[in-house]
Amino acid sequence: MSKPIETDPRVTKFRNKKVRHNKLDEIMGSLIRIAENPRPECIVVLIGPSGVGKSTVLVALQKHLREYYAERLRSDPGFIPYVSIQAVTGMDGHYNWKDAFIRTLLAAGEILIESKVLTKFETDLDGKSVSDIRPLVRDELRRALESLVIHRKVPILLIDEASAILRVKAGVKPLLQFEILKSLAVMLKIPIVLVGAYDLLGILDGNGQLVRRSDVIHFSRYDSLKATNEIPDQKHFSDTLVALLNAMEVKKEKEFKEHVDYFMLKSIGCVGNLKDWLDRALVETIASQEGTLTMEILERTALSNKSLVLLTREALTGELRLADIPDGELAKLI
Repeated sequence: MSKPIETDPRVTKFRNKKVRHNKLDEIMGSLIRIAENPRPECIVVLIGPSGVGKSTVLVALQKHLREYYAERLRSDPGFIPYVSIQAVTGMDGHYNWKDAFIRTLLAAGEILIESKVLTKFETDLDGKSVSDIRPLVRDELRRALESLVIHRKVPILLIDEASAILRVKAGVKPLLQFEILKSLAVMLKIPIVLVGAYDLLGILDGNGQLVRRSDVIHFSRYDSLKATNEIPDQKHFSDTLVALLNAMEVKKEKEFKEHVDYFMLKSIGCVGNLKDWLDRALVETIASQEGTLTMEILERTALSNKSLVLLTREALTGELRLADIPDGELAKLI
């Protein structure tokens, strides 16, 4: 029997490397304020371009919540600091809420707590103990989730890749999915955080009740023409680039920091895209005879310009949808 292929430890170490940078810190600050002082019945939408690092910040938020509630976890092993799932596109092209409720309930049963490990899911449904959730129908599953949130005192629900919720059959309005989410937030009386692409902005096209319960957090890319906290975005991006390059344990033919404009261009200013690119370059560098990271390897492993145009257009379209109207237009309407 052949041995499984082992990843080079330098690649593993690079992939595990987490680099704090300005925009990530800003988004984390916003999410932490919401998580620590939750507004009941609200839907928080974290959006941004592909490769900006949305899933990374979600993992960081989970770590913060475990640390923030550490004392409560020690005194109350039944308490769950969050429930986190990844939305899955339905195989028939329609989002499967029954499957989503099952995944959420199972995720709650699998969270590890320092002094208690839930080896088998069990919840209370209308005074009856239920350990096998498969036979339950969709509405009963929703009631089981409500019971779980109440009895386990869950303060927040996190849904990654939430754009999958909007993928519905032809003729069905995605707005209905947002209405279901609003109803879920009202029923559970906790914030629901949706993480995904700009199509989640459809929540702002809903009715008044939905809009007033929604908070949008934009995880924007770095832009060479903009500044954050009075420091040019290019400087923030450059610092992140240097940290990632230093984490690549191979020889380098030169200091690549001087090419920061090129790295911003070929990653469209998204740190996630940058790290994926450097990952590909690292693998190719290790496989090369010289074992040296070169500009040639970086150029060869960068995304094609056609792919970058697609990513850029998606980002620009989303940023345009976020743009607000002037006060003057509002005043005229009122």
